[in-house]
Amino acid sequence: MEAVREFIDPFLNTIGEYLPNAFGALIVLVVGWLLIELLTKGLNALLGKAKLDEKLCCGKEECKCQAGKGLSSVLVTVFRYLLLLCLLLLVLDILGVKGVLDPVLNMFNQFMAAIPNIIAALLIAIIGYIIAKTASSVVATVLGSLDKYKAKLGLAEGFSLARFVGQIVFIFVFVPVLIAALDVLKIEALSKPATDMLQSLMLAVPKILSAAIILAVAFFVGRFVTTVVSDLLKNLGVDAIPGKLGLESSFSGKFTLSKVIGGVVMFFIMLAALVSAVEKLEMAKLSELLGQLTLFAGDIALGLVILVIGGLLAKAAHGAMRATGTSPFMAGLARVAIIGLVVAMGLRSMGIADDIVRMAFGLTLGGVAVAFALSFGLGGREAAGKQLEDWFSKIRGK
Repeated sequence: MEAVREFIDPFLNTIGEYLPNAFGALIVLVVGWLLIELLTKGLNALLGKAKLDEKLCCGKEECKCQAGKGLSSVLVTVFRYLLLLCLLLLVLDILGVKGVLDPVLNMFNQFMAAIPNIIAALLIAIIGYIIAKTASSVVATVLGSLDKYKAKLGLAEGFSLARFVGQIVFIFVFVPVLIAALDVLKIEALSKPATDMLQSLMLAVPKILSAAIILAVAFFVGRFVTTVVSDLLKNLGVDAIPGKLGLESSFSGKFTLSKVIGGVVMFFIMLAALVSAVEKLEMAKLSELLGQLTLFAGDIALGLVILVIGGLLAKAAHGAMRATGTSPFMAGLARVAIIGLVVAMGLRSMGIADDIVRMAFGLTLGGVAVAFALSFGLGGREAAGKQLEDWFSKIRGK
């Protein structure tokens, strides 16, 4: 009996020491659980009355928040689990569990210390998002009338200029607010690169706007100039030139020579505007490349003009020679000679293989001269002999 008592007494003493703590922990757990459920339901009802999800969705039909997946549901869930974690730590502390919980308590204390910053960052982000969406909606509504001019501006049917400008406004409003929220969290690994990027973007905004204005003005001016040039050339009868050159099959219907020339004018206007816009953006290499492209395009255009004019002159010369009774062979030869000369001049103007063109032209002229000399020498041998004999007889007579 004494041995049994010695075995049971320590066990009963241990139970007696822990039993009050166990009952206390159980009571705290039950009461805390009930309080957490009440607080969770109260917060859920409060956020439901505040209609936070609807405000974030801005009331748009295409932005319907699904049940249980909105921001309010996330906030309620996070709040509930934080309270449960606090309750469990309190229960374990009542039960006397100390050493095992020290790392967890340290982590929890650090997390609780960061909660004010997290809440502040979250509030800043939410308020900034609401302001950005509101500003975007206001701008899109104000500029909604611009969508009527999409067809005149040559924009796609599904493109909304007002919505595009509204999205740009949203980005410029929300991104700085988001970076400010990251600054509140004191996470420099995220906030510093984002801040540097934002500063670079803000410094580039005036340059980007200047470049965009240059391109927009050039586009509208170019369309006006293109229309005027095309109508003027059409009235001057330029559209009939391809028919005179035998190219009527290449220019037919809406694809007329006047419109092609208008398109070329539009191309050069936009290219010059693009060079100016790139200079505003301070992209030296790209600006230099576009400048060289502009010069090359100008040379190509001048060469094409020379070829067209040369083709007209060759055809006119051929017609004039045939009208005066010249043989078809000589008229064709003159036409080929003029076209060859014009092609050489056109390629020379384009800057395409200058040495090859110069050499080919020189060899052609040299060959013609040699052929002429040989033909004259061989064909006029008898006449030349008679002339020499006449000269010698006169000398003997003297």
